[in-house]
Amino acid sequence: MRGVTWNLSQGGMQLDASDLQLRDTVQLSFRLPGSGVAVDAVGALVWENEKRHGIQFTNLGAQSQGSIRHYILELERRLGRGTMPNR
Repeated sequence: MRGVTWNLSQGGMQLDASDLQLRDTVQLSFRLPGSGVAVDAVGALVWENEKRHGIQFTNLGAQSQGSIRHYILELERRLGRGTMPNR
C-alpha cells in the first residue's frame, strides 16, 4: 500500500491512504525529503478522518528517531521557527 504523508513528528505522522482501520498496526517505510534517509517504523492507527489517518509510532529505532529529529530541526531552522526541546 502507498500513501502520502502530510505531517511528521517524532511521535508519528498523518497519512493519506486507503484501506486502514482504527487500531490497525502498520509497517512504515519512507524516505525523508532532501536527505533521502530511509526510515522504517511500526505504528498504530490512532485516529481517522475519511482517508487521512493518524499513526503513532510504536517501534522506531534510535537511528530513525535521530534522523527524524534532525530533519524537523533543520526544517524549522529554514522556516525561521524556534527549536523543539530535546527528548
